[in-house]
Amino acid sequence: MKPIKKNVYYFWLILLVIQFACNLPIRSLPFNRPTLPDLLASTNQEEWAGWIRRLSGAETVIIAGEPALITTRYNYAMFTGQPNARAFDYILEQASALAPQGQIEIDPYPYTDAERTYTWNNLIVTLPGNTRPQESILLTAHLDSIVTRRGNALEAAPGADDNATGVATLLEGLRLFPRYRFERSIRLIFFSGEELGLAGSRAYLQDHDTTGMVGVINLDMFGYDSNGDRCFEVHVGTLPNSDIIGRSFTDTIQTFGLNLHYDYLTSGATDRSDHTAFWEKNVGAITAVQNFFDDKLPDGCLDVDGTPYYHKPEDTIEKLNLSYGFDIARAALLTTARLAGPLD
Repeated sequence: MKPIKKNVYYFWLILLVIQFACNLPIRSLPFNRPTLPDLLASTNQEEWAGWIRRLSGAETVIIAGEPALITTRYNYAMFTGQPNARAFDYILEQASALAPQGQIEIDPYPYTDAERTYTWNNLIVTLPGNTRPQESILLTAHLDSIVTRRGNALEAAPGADDNATGVATLLEGLRLFPRYRFERSIRLIFFSGEELGLAGSRAYLQDHDTTGMVGVINLDMFGYDSNGDRCFEVHVGTLPNSDIIGRSFTDTIQTFGLNLHYDYLTSGATDRSDHTAFWEKNVGAITAVQNFFDDKLPDGCLDVDGTPYYHKPEDTIEKLNLSYGFDIARAALLTTARLAGPLD
């Protein structure tokens, strides 16, 4: 029995070191609870893919009782009333149906270009925690899309991969998380303006206090896998709190036996998505993305397998490996739940 006692001692010592080094309560660390296998079993690939189809114009949506077809999510179209760009209206209606009343915030912000100033919106859904609601886990994705090559973004920017995959994951979380109880609050944030200089996430951090933000899981285009190696990238950066979130994410993959492989990127992490706005405020954040970069890490992803349809009108759902993307989505949902502290 002595070796067991010694191991237990070292286990708690390591937890205390992590707690004081990263300023996280010990209970924040990702232990398995009975809630989590049930959450995993409740995820549904067809539900997830259905949202991608509707957000990328492959399927008609119903908004305020009327049919509509979303062929673009370009910010300049989405917030000027174009009938083919009603993605924000659709997400707001979905959130209103799935979230308890009083937990939805429309977050307007100004965006100024060379000609004029516009008012654009983020959408925030807060699911309050039961025992530590002042602490929050953020699951984020950008709603907007863009076409920069061979197309007109006002007409067709379907963005099935970039980034309906991420938005569909937030909607799947919105469908599932209210069924459970968590210690911490969960915030699901649909950013706009990511394709135009991370405008939405930076605006969010200008008028929202970072106090209590334990960490951020950002999702950005993770549905393309042409070689079938099921490998993706976790962009973690160098903040210690980001490493806590990143290790929780990869541990979730191992714990639940998700068939995924990954590059874990610290000093080589990209700054090309909304997680960067949180790094700038010293908030721990990661982004999950397909194998977009040639990182050459030992035992990591081979070569590059990023979508050739990036920012093109051909970024449609038919180009995606849905089972691969869905497993990354499930890893994000489970990690969010683990960090939020599921209550039995």
